[in-house]
Amino acid sequence: MSLKIPISQLLFKIATLIVFGAAVHICIILIMPYVSKGNAWSRLEDSTKLNELAILKPSTQSPSPISFMAPDVRYAICRYDLSDGPLQLRAPLPNDLWSIALYSQRGENYYVISGRDVQSKAVNLLVVIDKTIDNEKQEEQNLGSAGKIELREITVAAPAKTGMIVIRAPVPKPAFAVEVSTLLEQAFCRPITFDQQASRSR
Repeated sequence: MSLKIPISQLLFKIATLIVFGAAVHICIILIMPYVSKGNAWSRLEDSTKLNELAILKPSTQSPSPISFMAPDVRYAICRYDLSDGPLQLRAPLPNDLWSIALYSQRGENYYVISGRDVQSKAVNLLVVIDKTIDNEKQEEQNLGSAGKIELREITVAAPAKTGMIVIRAPVPKPAFAVEVSTLLEQAFCRPITFDQQASRSR
């Protein structure tokens, strides 16, 4: 005597299995950044120093040091640790296409600006641990001039003590490669003392 399962029960079991499978899949995705050793931070640990800017060479390796590296873009990376205080990043932004992005150690992007956003020739970023800062309202203009200003000061609140800053510098044509690299070499990141921070705010 064959046992027949009602269609409603069968559909319920199938739906339960689908929901369970989806939940497991989501959990794996959420856990991977915490356990994976193949993220950008880990790949760059041996070749970069904390709180120092490193200009990356065009990479053909797989996986690349950071995701989605374009061959016509130069990249500079600063892995930071704010345990001993804030970090200062100074970088040129010569045109609208240059950009600076800040990531958590797990690779979550929490702040990004471009030359188009700031409309300045350079930017001075102060990265701090301060949940009271509104990142969208901390820009102030310095050294005003006609057209683009010379320098824009921005304070950014990091969600954790460790993370990465990525500068993207597109190369419009091969003939501009040396010029872009020279500009990128002017950038730096370094820890900043509380005395230096106070002098900046005067």
